[in-house]
Amino acid sequence: MRILWLSPTNTLFNERGDRAYNGKGWVASLQSAVREYAPGLVLGVAFLSAESAPAVVQDGVTYYRIRKRGPKGFAKLLYNWGGGKEEDYSQDIRRIASGFKPDIIQVFGCETRLAPAAMSLGGIPAVVHIQGILSECIPHFFPPGISASDMVTAGTFFNEIVLRNGYVHLREDYLRRSTAERECLRAMKYAIGRTEWDRAATEKYSCAEYFHVDEVLRPAFYRHAGTHPACMDSKTIASTISPVPYKGIDLILKTAAALKRNGIDVRWNVAGISPEADIVKIFEKKTGIRAAEYGVRFLGVMDEESLVKMLLGSDIYVHPSYIENSSNSVCEAQMLGMPVVAADAGGTSSIVEDGRTGILVPPGDAEATAEAIAALAADRTKAAETAEAAASAAASRHDRKKIVSSLLSVYQRILQESRPAVL
Repeated sequence: MRILWLSPTNTLFNERGDRAYNGKGWVASLQSAVREYAPGLVLGVAFLSAESAPAVVQDGVTYYRIRKRGPKGFAKLLYNWGGGKEEDYSQDIRRIASGFKPDIIQVFGCETRLAPAAMSLGGIPAVVHIQGILSECIPHFFPPGISASDMVTAGTFFNEIVLRNGYVHLREDYLRRSTAERECLRAMKYAIGRTEWDRAATEKYSCAEYFHVDEVLRPAFYRHAGTHPACMDSKTIASTISPVPYKGIDLILKTAAALKRNGIDVRWNVAGISPEADIVKIFEKKTGIRAAEYGVRFLGVMDEESLVKMLLGSDIYVHPSYIENSSNSVCEAQMLGMPVVAADAGGTSSIVEDGRTGILVPPGDAEATAEAIAALAADRTKAAETAEAAASAAASRHDRKKIVSSLLSVYQRILQESRPAVL
């Protein structure tokens, strides 16, 4: 069986100036598991790169680098102001498919730049692997009480207004790309997801047949699975989020302030966002809460080993996002055996069983989040039971061999349905 992946990252390929963000990510982790448990699968990976080069075979995988044709200089400024053409990689994918001759094409993310190219390949069945759906993120892009105008400050004015390269433009970019995303979903006959939210969103935009396949986590989280200390002081909190408005920076600040009002001083370590990031200053100004005064520390992007160390040194994991399809940050914390408090947004309830493997709170509700944290801090037995149940559920959910078996079953089903009927 020959499978071509259209990936948003360079997976396990080490290219010059490696663009890996915070480790190689879950697509690379899935690839590693596939190579281990399905060595007979012939895999090709196509991804956007800073350079175009001939195909390279490494460890039995054929990598295709497609030179990214995004606009630069004045053309980029024009594009940001609403002009210019969208990037089209259909010709590249047709060329790659012609040489690799895949039985199936797997598109990681219907929102990615390569996704529309899969629709141009008549005769080759394609399956979209849901990562996130922009159309569902857009309504939550700015949290309640936050608007596009709040993103424009003295420090961000040039970037936001002149270059149109900040968060206001990012939301507009989501809107622009969501059109192609919906077209991609409508065209797809097959979809893979991980949560009931994935399933419902797929049914909303598509008639695709849906398959459930869980996520492979990064290697360090398997090595340290279930090793989180059971008894700590319950006053060190951890979160891993990216620097976009809907990930809940405002909830972190408001919750830390609510805890302090109730006499609970915490240390809150936030990975993924630099302390110098404009978005930190924007949300501090809007909420009137200075992070440092309430124990909140932004630690920037961390490699996976450093992240594991930080999480193992924290007591409770809190996920504040306003929208998620399937948060791998929550899954990683559960895998380590951490008690989790998470906003009940998107597919999070498929990962966190409220009261058993974590505590779910309404999105954006700082008081409820603070109460959940305080409850775990006050009842160490409950916190330990919750963490143990989470670790057990995560170990089963993220079993690498089982995930590869599920993926192979999907491939087989698609091939069976795609073969011409024998007369």
